[in-house]
Amino acid sequence: MPTRTIIVLIAMALLAACVPTRQEYDSFVTLTQGSARARNEAVNICVKSFDANARRNAGIVTNASDKDAPRVACNRLLAAMISGRATYDDFVDSKSHKFTPKLIKIFQGR
Repeated sequence: MPTRTIIVLIAMALLAACVPTRQEYDSFVTLTQGSARARNEAVNICVKSFDANARRNAGIVTNASDKDAPRVACNRLLAAMISGRATYDDFVDSKSHKFTPKLIKIFQGR
């Protein structure tokens, strides 16, 4: 199976309404740790998931323009996931729209 297909499948699972399993999360993090192409693809897929309301909210939290906010938010969350700063539980909280102080700091780039 081509790498792009794997990236798309894992990213779609992470971005879908359902919460991914811990194993899917760990696989995604491992994949993006070792591949700049996977990181770029994941960010592109993430950016496409933002509607107008989400763009505005992301702009407020990231202190970026509404146009740039989805890419900024996706990059910051992905970087935190790759570094281990954001955990599976943090990701589940973000999917559930439970924005903890830790997640807010991540999205603010602090």
